[in-house]
Amino acid sequence: MHLRSITLRNFKAYETTRIDLPKPVDGRNVILIGGKNGFGKTTLFEAIALGLYGRDGIRLILRAGFAADEERRALNFRDFMSRALNRRALKNGQLDCRIELGFENEAGIPITITRAWHFAENGMLRGSGAEDVRILRGLERRPVEAPRSEADVEGWYRDWVAQEFLPSNLATYFLFDGEAASAYAERDMGQQVREGIEGLLGLVWLRRLADSLRNYANARRAQVARGVTGERILALQRDCETLEKAINDAKARLEELAPQLADAEGERDALTQELAGYGAGTQADLQELQTRRHVEEKRRERAIENLFAMAEADLPFAMAGDALREMVERRLDAERRRDQWLAALMETQGRAEGVLAAIGTDLAGVEPPLLPMQHERVRDAVRRGLERLWQPPPNDSAESFHHGHATGRLREAIRERLERSRTANRETICDLLADMSRAAAELRTIAAEIEGRQVAAPQLDEKRARIVELNGQINALRREEGEMRAFIASREPELGQKRADLKRQSEQLDQSQRPARLARRAVEVADMLDDVIREALPLQTREIADEMTRAIGVMAHKKDQFREVEITDNGEVRLLGEARQNLRELDLSAGEKQVFTQALFAAVAFVSQRDFPLVIDTPLGRLDEEHRLNILRFLAQRRGQVLLISTDTEVVGPYLDAIRDRVATTYRVEHRVDGGFGSSVLVPGYFPGQGF
Repeated sequence: MHLRSITLRNFKAYETTRIDLPKPVDGRNVILIGGKNGFGKTTLFEAIALGLYGRDGIRLILRAGFAADEERRALNFRDFMSRALNRRALKNGQLDCRIELGFENEAGIPITITRAWHFAENGMLRGSGAEDVRILRGLERRPVEAPRSEADVEGWYRDWVAQEFLPSNLATYFLFDGEAASAYAERDMGQQVREGIEGLLGLVWLRRLADSLRNYANARRAQVARGVTGERILALQRDCETLEKAINDAKARLEELAPQLADAEGERDALTQELAGYGAGTQADLQELQTRRHVEEKRRERAIENLFAMAEADLPFAMAGDALREMVERRLDAERRRDQWLAALMETQGRAEGVLAAIGTDLAGVEPPLLPMQHERVRDAVRRGLERLWQPPPNDSAESFHHGHATGRLREAIRERLERSRTANRETICDLLADMSRAAAELRTIAAEIEGRQVAAPQLDEKRARIVELNGQINALRREEGEMRAFIASREPELGQKRADLKRQSEQLDQSQRPARLARRAVEVADMLDDVIREALPLQTREIADEMTRAIGVMAHKKDQFREVEITDNGEVRLLGEARQNLRELDLSAGEKQVFTQALFAAVAFVSQRDFPLVIDTPLGRLDEEHRLNILRFLAQRRGQVLLISTDTEVVGPYLDAIRDRVATTYRVEHRVDGGFGSSVLVPGYFPGQGF
């Protein structure tokens, strides 16, 4: 699959423009599109995302703003598109804009997708924001249309594009902004891998289905609860809903914090480098101090997060004392053995009825025939004999259940939590507090050293003040991030326990009532989906880890230190060195984090087996010089078509020379002003002096 053409009409700065793109041939698979900042190069990336996915493409557009739910994404889309109509077109009464993308699939069949949007006279998007979609397939340009019986036409086209091209949940790994990748790189590596594998396997849809099933079950139970379930069921239902909302809100907030934190750190680092030129110390000194500060900040963060996690999870159990904890553990073991005994007893009783029935049949053939009273006495004797097989219960089993809510997997989870709480002792807490104190003291020392290396210069006070402000923002964002993670870690087990309790009590509903049966079945299916999601994640970890190892081996600057990526079944990521030490514990630089993210993107794209163009806006983003060449070469070596939309400071000079033999064609974005209106056009060729 490759992109053959892009045509824009009245879309933002482009009045009418078209470019034709060649098919990769003889190793020339890279298409370079250059443009200075503000000329409309990013608009071209946005056009590809929206032309392919329509409203769903808004999640790929960095400047449209992050949205954690569908409602906010719809608002972002309307706000973004209300600035999309070309100004000259609006003045001339042309109230629509159009994006047309031409593709050719693996079989050589051309496919054209055209999307159009309509606007009111004030330039605002008209109506609900729905777009006109037209898809033509084959040389005869046969229309691809939804069946007349299809109620959800927009959904039908979405599914068709997903099957023919690429599902929108995988698009992040093929169409992305380099700045967005930089922000993504600041997330926890385990979280990145989990999101990548979930996108690859489509698990996000299973999770949404499980949530919908639980909402459905809650609605059904409400129909029965008024007359049957009692206040306890209703209270548990409300608790689950409240906890689910709080956890989802915390996860959404974490998603919002990641780009904010990346932006603030990027601005602070840029200002620090700028100030380095004015200081009494060298730039290298300031960079070293900055690196030391970053390491100490991370160290303090980890100590705070561990302390929060311990306070939320293990510390309360530890404070209960060894004696009480061990007594509860012994009781849970005894109740587990009683569970096993009761299960065996029920099974034996079921079989006993079959044995008695067989004996009754055999006794009918005894000569001389037994009297009815004799017949019954024989059956009673056999029944008592069978009961003695499992009576009395084992001496080490509980006589009753004190913890009836803790059964099966929940009981084992409780025992694991109690066992883990043994490590939450005074020494551990003191060590964490000491780590926090040492990190804080070191941060104060580093701050004083940085300040001592700076001298007065024009406008420096303002920049220093901005750095102080940014440091405050970063600390606040990191503190909030830690609080959100600790909240999620503590509330998810509580939600699981309440769901188990709700399920157990709901099973006691009158099964003859249809709403109760439907609610129970919905929860069972939702629980099954949770198990599927949990068990599916490890399925791709080995393949993803192998591909990431290969990619990092190509891109990493310090190749001699890196050996392989290891991903555990629960998504923990380890970057192993030659001595199998975890390099993550040494704290990675921003460039090394982005190498990891690029490797994950490449691994997901490779494992997905999707042959789709790679389109990157600002491909080198915030990358440092050490990693730029390696990452650029890696991107260019991709099997399929690669579209790089570059500024005049990125893929130029030695970076362009590194991939020159892979370049198939080049275009340049030019900006012109005519009659007070600015417009952008795409012309053949690259930046002057670059040899294209």
